[in-house]
Amino acid sequence: MFSNFQLTSLAVIPVLGLLIFLHELGHFLAAKWMGVRVMEFGFGYPPRALKLFEHGGVEYTLNWIPFGGFVRMAGEDGDFDKADSLPNVAPWRRMIVMAAGPFMNFVTAIAIYAIVMMIGIPQFTGDASQVPVQIVAVAPGSPAAQAGLLADDIIVAINGESITGVNAVSASIRAHAGQTVKILMKRQDTTFTTSLRPRLPDEIPPGQGASGIQITSYILPGQMQTVRYGPVQALVRGWQQTTRMLALMLDGLGAMVRSWVQPNVSAPEGSVGGLVAIGRVTAEVARQGWRDLLLLMAFLSINLGLLNMLPIPALDGGRIVFALIEAIRRKRIPPEKEAWVHMTGFALLLAFMVVVTFMDISNWIAGKPALPGG
Repeated sequence: MFSNFQLTSLAVIPVLGLLIFLHELGHFLAAKWMGVRVMEFGFGYPPRALKLFEHGGVEYTLNWIPFGGFVRMAGEDGDFDKADSLPNVAPWRRMIVMAAGPFMNFVTAIAIYAIVMMIGIPQFTGDASQVPVQIVAVAPGSPAAQAGLLADDIIVAINGESITGVNAVSASIRAHAGQTVKILMKRQDTTFTTSLRPRLPDEIPPGQGASGIQITSYILPGQMQTVRYGPVQALVRGWQQTTRMLALMLDGLGAMVRSWVQPNVSAPEGSVGGLVAIGRVTAEVARQGWRDLLLLMAFLSINLGLLNMLPIPALDGGRIVFALIEAIRRKRIPPEKEAWVHMTGFALLLAFMVVVTFMDISNWIAGKPALPGG
């Protein structure tokens, strides 16, 4: 028999499958719009199960691997000489076709956020500065860990002064860097006092703070209120949330790249998670309810769109780079050479996915979090 966790892990198939399908649908619609001949639109991945029907010269097929879909355009199988093949249309048309997939993912995220906000999302409507602060996680070997602090502990007072609000607690800890402070804590129904010394800036390891804790506002269920928005306001907020998440992802990606080229820049906390890790996260979120699952879908949709826009061969961003170079040079890049570059990039991506999957399975067996830093 399958366990509940194994069954909920299967939620990754419709979640990612739908996002990939919508991504490919964006390519399909843009290709038809830009005059690129589409030969096949597949539901799922090959091998082919059956041909559903044919319309407008496009074969619509059902494939055995029930995961997303694909678009096969003229010029992708070596038929480079046909006028309506992808390599032969104007570079700006190619860029639109390639950008349409990630664009569809961003639109999907906006729509999901808007739907969640129209149905209703719990929000804290009080004064966050007056809310107690709870510890979310404690870094091993940190001053907080040495002081005996645990996740779910609540900070009551620092050096005898009552304190509330995440910003106030963070500011107080930073202000006492290098000094020993007494902290009054609440753990379930008991209170206790402990001491710790927040680290000075040059003593802080990458990805941690002065005391080595992650904190959040301690909000009781009764303090939350379900807020619903009208369609227009929900769309505006969906756009704002999507752009906010995209900015955070770009910032993290930029920090990671800077850490590769600048030794004095620390890499962001966390690492790469593959399909197995995403399946584990999806299982955990699916058990929390449909709202959290939809929010995860929006996050993954933004992630999928951003990753595909990276200027890496075989990805949409890599193909856009080739089209941009061709537009600037006003000289066609031999399709055979471009295809070889993308094929090489695809092989490297597959190898990378194998390595990441192996790491995901190793972490799962070892009982580690699905995503590093989680």
